Amino acid sequence: MKTPTRNPLWAMFVLLTALLWLTARTTPGLTLITVGSLAGYLGHPWWGLAAIAVGALIYAEQCSRTPYTPCLRCKGSGHHRTRRARPCRPCRGKGVRMRWGRAVMNAYRRATYTTPTAPAARPARPFTPNTYADVLRESADDTDRR
Repeated sequence: MKTPTRNPLWAMFVLLTALLWLTARTTPGLTLITVGSLAGYLGHPWWGLAAIAVGALIYAEQCSRTPYTPCLRCKGSGHHRTRRARPCRPCRGKGVRMRWGRAVMNAYRRATYTTPTAPAARPARPFTPNTYADVLRESADDTDRR
Protein backbone atom coordinates (compact mmCIF):
# COMPACT_ATOMS: atom_id res chain seq x y z
CA MET A 1 0.00 0.00 0.00
CA LYS A 2 1.31 3.40 -0.98
CA THR A 3 1.52 6.23 1.51
CA PRO A 4 -0.29 9.31 0.17
CA THR A 5 1.99 12.27 -0.42
CA ARG A 6 0.97 15.85 -0.07
CA ASN A 7 1.30 18.13 -3.01
CA PRO A 8 3.01 21.42 -2.07
CA LEU A 9 1.14 23.22 -4.86
CA TRP A 10 -2.16 22.40 -3.18
CA ALA A 11 -0.98 24.00 0.07
CA MET A 12 0.17 27.07 -1.85
CA PHE A 13 -3.22 27.25 -3.57
CA VAL A 14 -5.02 27.08 -0.22
CA LEU A 15 -2.80 29.80 1.27
CA LEU A 16 -3.24 32.09 -1.72
CA THR A 17 -7.00 31.56 -1.68
CA ALA A 18 -7.16 32.43 2.02
CA LEU A 19 -5.00 35.51 1.46
CA LEU A 20 -7.15 36.63 -1.48
CA TRP A 21 -10.32 36.13 0.58
CA LEU A 22 -8.88 38.16 3.46
CA THR A 23 -7.74 40.92 1.12
CA ALA A 24 -11.07 41.05 -0.69
CA ARG A 25 -12.91 41.20 2.63
CA THR A 26 -10.81 44.00 4.12
CA THR A 27 -10.06 46.15 1.04
CA PRO A 28 -12.24 45.14 -1.92
CA GLY A 29 -11.40 48.30 -3.84
CA LEU A 30 -7.67 47.65 -3.83
CA THR A 31 -8.29 44.03 -4.77
CA LEU A 32 -10.31 45.10 -7.81
CA ILE A 33 -7.63 47.59 -8.81
CA THR A 34 -5.02 44.82 -8.65
CA VAL A 35 -7.20 42.39 -10.62
CA GLY A 36 -7.89 45.09 -13.21
CA SER A 37 -4.21 45.81 -13.72
CA LEU A 38 -3.57 42.08 -14.06
CA ALA A 39 -6.36 41.79 -16.65
CA GLY A 40 -4.87 44.67 -18.62
CA TYR A 41 -1.47 42.99 -18.51
CA LEU A 42 -2.93 39.70 -19.75
CA GLY A 43 -4.47 41.32 -22.82
CA HIS A 44 -7.93 42.49 -21.72
CA PRO A 45 -7.48 46.27 -21.43
CA TRP A 46 -11.15 47.24 -21.39
CA TRP A 47 -12.03 44.71 -18.69
CA GLY A 48 -9.00 45.91 -16.77
CA LEU A 49 -10.05 49.55 -17.02
CA ALA A 50 -13.58 48.69 -15.94
CA ALA A 51 -12.32 46.74 -12.92
CA ILE A 52 -9.91 49.54 -11.98
CA ALA A 53 -12.69 52.16 -12.22
CA VAL A 54 -15.07 50.13 -10.05
CA GLY A 55 -12.25 49.39 -7.58
CA ALA A 56 -11.34 53.07 -7.34
CA LEU A 57 -14.98 54.00 -6.63
CA ILE A 58 -15.26 51.33 -3.95
CA TYR A 59 -11.98 52.38 -2.32
CA ALA A 60 -13.01 56.06 -2.38
CA GLU A 61 -16.27 55.15 -0.66
CA GLN A 62 -14.39 53.09 1.93
CA CYS A 63 -11.96 55.96 2.58
CA SER A 64 -14.82 58.40 3.09
CA ARG A 65 -16.67 56.05 5.47
CA THR A 66 -13.74 54.82 7.55
CA PRO A 67 -10.76 57.15 7.09
CA TYR A 68 -8.69 55.45 9.80
CA THR A 69 -7.46 51.87 10.03
CA PRO A 70 -5.55 50.08 12.80
CA CYS A 71 -1.81 50.68 12.70
CA LEU A 72 0.05 47.85 11.01
CA ARG A 73 3.16 48.19 13.17
CA CYS A 74 1.63 47.98 16.65
CA LYS A 75 -1.63 46.25 15.57
CA GLY A 76 -3.70 49.04 17.09
CA SER A 77 -2.25 48.96 20.59
CA GLY A 78 -0.38 52.25 20.27
CA HIS A 79 2.89 51.02 21.78
CA HIS A 80 5.68 48.54 21.07
CA ARG A 81 6.24 45.47 23.14
CA THR A 82 9.59 46.05 24.77
CA ARG A 83 10.89 46.12 28.31
CA ARG A 84 9.65 49.63 28.70
CA ALA A 85 6.50 50.69 26.98
CA ARG A 86 7.13 53.34 24.34
CA PRO A 87 4.69 54.81 21.87
CA CYS A 88 4.54 53.46 18.34
CA ARG A 89 6.30 55.74 15.85
CA PRO A 90 4.08 55.40 12.75
CA CYS A 91 0.83 56.09 14.61
CA ARG A 92 2.40 58.29 17.35
CA GLY A 93 0.81 56.16 20.05
CA LYS A 94 -2.76 56.54 18.76
CA GLY A 95 -3.17 53.00 17.46
CA VAL A 96 -4.73 54.13 14.18
CA ARG A 97 -3.37 55.55 10.96
CA MET A 98 -5.04 57.40 8.11
CA ARG A 99 -5.60 55.50 4.89
CA TRP A 100 -3.47 56.79 2.04
CA GLY A 101 -6.57 57.27 -0.10
CA ARG A 102 -8.09 59.56 2.54
CA ALA A 103 -4.83 61.51 2.76
CA VAL A 104 -4.97 62.02 -1.02
CA MET A 105 -8.62 63.12 -0.78
CA ASN A 106 -7.74 65.65 1.95
CA ALA A 107 -4.79 67.03 -0.03
CA TYR A 108 -6.97 67.42 -3.13
CA ARG A 109 -9.67 69.17 -1.12
CA ARG A 110 -7.13 71.57 0.42
CA ALA A 111 -5.60 72.34 -2.97
CA THR A 112 -8.88 73.03 -4.79
CA TYR A 113 -11.00 74.66 -2.10
CA THR A 114 -10.89 78.43 -2.33
CA THR A 115 -12.22 80.73 0.32
CA PRO A 116 -14.14 83.79 -0.85
CA THR A 117 -12.04 86.91 -0.72
CA ALA A 118 -13.11 89.64 1.65
CA PRO A 119 -13.50 93.20 0.39
CA ALA A 120 -10.56 95.51 0.96
CA ALA A 121 -10.71 96.98 4.43
CA ARG A 122 -10.22 100.67 5.16
CA PRO A 123 -7.30 101.59 7.38
CA ALA A 124 -8.14 102.00 11.05
CA ARG A 125 -7.24 105.72 11.12
CA PRO A 126 -7.07 108.16 8.26
CA PHE A 127 -3.63 109.19 7.11
CA THR A 128 -4.63 112.84 6.88
CA PRO A 129 -7.14 114.61 9.09
CA ASN A 130 -10.77 114.71 7.96
CA THR A 131 -10.18 112.24 5.08
CA TYR A 132 -13.16 110.04 5.82
CA ALA A 133 -15.35 112.95 6.83
CA ASP A 134 -14.63 114.67 3.50
CA VAL A 135 -15.41 111.50 1.54
CA LEU A 136 -18.64 110.93 3.44
CA ARG A 137 -19.64 114.59 3.05
CA GLU A 138 -19.02 114.48 -0.71
CA SER A 139 -21.05 111.29 -1.13
CA ALA A 140 -23.89 112.80 0.92
CA ASP A 141 -23.82 115.95 -1.25
CA ASP A 142 -23.98 113.78 -4.39
CA THR A 143 -27.07 111.98 -3.18
CA ASP A 144 -28.78 115.22 -2.17
CA ARG A 145 -28.27 116.70 -5.65
CA ARG A 146 -29.88 113.77 -7.39
